[in-house]
Amino acid sequence: MLRPLATVPRFLTPLALVAAALGLAIPSPALATRSDLLLALLVLATALGISYADLARLRDHVRAVAILSLLPLPVLVGAAWLLGRPFAPLVRDGLLAVGLSCAEVASVGLVALAGADATIALGAVTGSLVLAALVGPLAIGWLSGSAVHASSAHLLARFALVVLVPLLIGVAARSRAALTMRLAAVDAEREGVAALTVAVLVYAALSGAHGAHHLGAALLASVAFLIVCVCLAELWRRMDGRRASAVPGAFTIAMRDFAVAAALATQAFGTAAGGVPGVYGVVMLVVAAIAAGRFSGA
Repeated sequence: MLRPLATVPRFLTPLALVAAALGLAIPSPALATRSDLLLALLVLATALGISYADLARLRDHVRAVAILSLLPLPVLVGAAWLLGRPFAPLVRDGLLAVGLSCAEVASVGLVALAGADATIALGAVTGSLVLAALVGPLAIGWLSGSAVHASSAHLLARFALVVLVPLLIGVAARSRAALTMRLAAVDAEREGVAALTVAVLVYAALSGAHGAHHLGAALLASVAFLIVCVCLAELWRRMDGRRASAVPGAFTIAMRDFAVAAALATQAFGTAAGGVPGVYGVVMLVVAAIAAGRFSGA
């Protein structure tokens, strides 16, 4: 009955485009306020594919994973803050949330599609996800000039609940001998659930954007930020040369997690601030799918 879910990841980009159109045309304000719960589901679905053994295999790439987990955040936060200055507060705050997010969880699948080592991408996603969950809620109020709807302590507690707790539960479950084989048998379906959740998150993020209001500015800001991410990713790829971490590092730098950004923005500034992460997510997924196809054919 769950077998059709295994095909969903192959159609993630068109699904995200459809979800974006529906979010603008037939928005769901109720779903827009629940983006953090959708994020928890996405993190859990991703973490159920990660075991302690998978993380242990990163011993040979500790330096690369540490750099990819830690360095992009301050660089891209600075870029998001600078790029957001000319825009209205709603766009500026949404873009700042994107800068404070982690590596996109979907980058792991695209790295595998590109024929590179997905384990390194997995380590970078896990490390940067933990960092973003701890730093993002504390930094967003300090960096933004807008009034934050909740205190930094409240945001931190909420993010720990929807990011760190599902992450720990998922990894612990995958690492249990009694569950490992059962979960491995439904990995394709689990990845389908994650991909479907990504599409729903696009819909939820754009449902709070109040139609096409600020859509042009959100698109311009998203494209500008993505260009910065891609340039930084290409710099990493060229500096890393022929090492195994060159392509995985490039993808995890270039792709920032719009779901984390949408949850952070809506919790801090209201549902309308989720529009920029939603627009960025669609643009990022389209560009990343094209890049993965080109790498796989190289």
